[in-house]
Amino acid sequence: MMRMENLMAVPENSTGIIGKMFYYSIANLLVRRDRLIAIGQDFGFPKVKPTKDSLSGAYRCATSALKDRVTFRDAAGTHIYKIYCRENKQEDAAVICRELVKETLNSKTNSYAKLANILFVREREEMYYDNLQHDPDVDVQSYCEKALTLFDRFRSCYTSDHVDSIIKDQLDRMQAVKISIHGNLYFIPRPFLPQLSILEDYLSVVKSANLNESLVTCNSMYVADDEGQREKMAEEFYANFRRDVEAYQEKIQQFLDKGGTSQATMDRWQERIAALQQKKQSYEEVLRRQLDALDDDYAFLQMQSQELKLRSMQTKLKAA
Repeated sequence: MMRMENLMAVPENSTGIIGKMFYYSIANLLVRRDRLIAIGQDFGFPKVKPTKDSLSGAYRCATSALKDRVTFRDAAGTHIYKIYCRENKQEDAAVICRELVKETLNSKTNSYAKLANILFVREREEMYYDNLQHDPDVDVQSYCEKALTLFDRFRSCYTSDHVDSIIKDQLDRMQAVKISIHGNLYFIPRPFLPQLSILEDYLSVVKSANLNESLVTCNSMYVADDEGQREKMAEEFYANFRRDVEAYQEKIQQFLDKGGTSQATMDRWQERIAALQQKKQSYEEVLRRQLDALDDDYAFLQMQSQELKLRSMQTKLKAA
């Protein structure tokens, strides 16, 4: 695994740059939907909002955020309760259900009591609660109402996961390679540094629109162009390239085995395979070496690509 101390960064005005190391953190981010879309459009991003935009995500965020810890003392001693939601077994695809519970902390074994069900109807995209249980120590209805309030808040906002999908899309367009240490640390090759500057400005504006008091930050460092750094980046490229090739091989084979004929899906996989080849060529130029250690793996992916092309042609002939 790569270690931070093995990465050599250089000042901005230095010569001989192969790219930049880029780090970001957007924990607990919350931005109004219309504001985030407007920010992305102002920066000219191709993707300005999540691909999937269901309110079921707002339901999950609301029920996950609904938690409390209650401590009080009486003649019997100190009592500690945790109030939160937990998953129910999903037996109905049309309705998502989570259970509001009270967990009583004991010295050996904690006890649990159901307080209510909080549900989401997918077709109507509505959230409600029912099956309230009386509890002498907990105002169950107030917690359920709080869940509805949280749902109203999350349904009008995008969260960290949503913004992260936009950032990841930009990083993919910059042919970024994720560094194999914990956290969001990426290597951005030199040709894409102007786009990285735009992404950093975008995150600065998103930070100003954050409704939560949480840390939103990003930083970048230039990486020197020497043999040691090129070798390290080649290792990171191989790790990412291998992961992508294996994932593509598995998903494409599943599509082929199932007899898939979706033209949009076949076109999308062809674009992704071509993008992988373009990324490899870009890194060969930046790192000044042939990156051919995974050519055998990529050759199998190209065979799958040919099969996709053949099936695409057959699908078009049948439709003609």
